[in-house]
Amino acid sequence: MQKLHNTSNEKEKEEIKKEILSQFSSLDEFEKEIVRKEFLKGLDEKFKEADNVLEKVDIALNISEISKYISLSQISSVYFGKSKEWLYQRIKGYSINGKRAEFSESDRKKFSTALEDISRMAHETSLRIA
Repeated sequence: MQKLHNTSNEKEKEEIKKEILSQFSSLDEFEKEIVRKEFLKGLDEKFKEADNVLEKVDIALNISEISKYISLSQISSVYFGKSKEWLYQRIKGYSINGKRAEFSESDRKKFSTALEDISRMAHETSLRIA
């Protein structure tokens, strides 16, 4: 299956598909069921990976508009005690030491709380100057 995924040559793809079908056809029902389960397990893992990537993209997209108006550096420092680079790495999903930087669940909640606090402060300020 990996060979099939890695090739872009249509003729080669057809040959690989025939080989896969031939090998699969030669299996007994028990072996076929094992192959099906492993295939579905691998597919499920790929979907989970895709969901994680989309989740990271969602964070970056969701804050892209407001990041023009607020200091992410201050949020990183005040709420996390970290550098602005640390926050940007997680927002953008940069690779650090071969591993993708990401928010833990508690960090996501803390980031959300920071944005809520800023929203509340902005609202209260607007009321005072109105």
